[in-house]
Amino acid sequence: MLVVSNIDLKVNAPITSPLEFLKSSNKDYILNINNDYRYMKMSYYVSLHAETIGGKVIPTTENIIDAYRVPVLLVRASKAGVPTLPHLVTDAVKQIMSEFRFPAVTFTVNPFSPNNFKIAHNKSALYRAVKSLSMNYKYAVCAQPLIGHIATYKVFFGKCDSNDERVNEISKKVYETFKIPVCKLHMQHVDGKTHPCGLQHLTLEEISPSDISIISSHVSTILVRGEFN
Repeated sequence: MLVVSNIDLKVNAPITSPLEFLKSSNKDYILNINNDYRYMKMSYYVSLHAETIGGKVIPTTENIIDAYRVPVLLVRASKAGVPTLPHLVTDAVKQIMSEFRFPAVTFTVNPFSPNNFKIAHNKSALYRAVKSLSMNYKYAVCAQPLIGHIATYKVFFGKCDSNDERVNEISKKVYETFKIPVCKLHMQHVDGKTHPCGLQHLTLEEISPSDISIISSHVSTILVRGEFN
């Protein structure tokens, strides 16, 4: 198994940089560790290159694209048994208002965005949010009702630093479904229940030394066990 990473991992094994891997024809199993897997980012091309030359890779390009598109994330998570809230994909503010009461939360859908979101408490705020997140109505947005509060968690290989078993279970199932090793998950807590509402990349600045130790520990375990599933 070959580890390709832009993160300074602390493991007793060679680590290949993304640029080095893109110049190679290595068909070994590829464990692609990166802070940002978005479409057309370097790590996306690592997975694409691995697939193009006939290798196996985590995560796959299909899972990368699906996980970073909120409506697809929600549909696949729901099919995997994760409870999700209603959502609507549209660029029409009137349609959002006809489906959901205020406040509402809107996420970007286009593959070039950082998957951020905006909360709107009234009509004018919703218009501003949709215009901004849709790149002036060039793309649709994914709207969801905001009936609780949204919290964001760092997730590494399906595990996060939370004492909430609901959060931990969702993190695990999302990883089992999409195999995104490093990300942050947005979750909405509503009346004792928790629902995923979006997945976003981490900036390198957001990854602390303790986070690197956690990621490195997971990678070392995978290398020792030879796991690739």
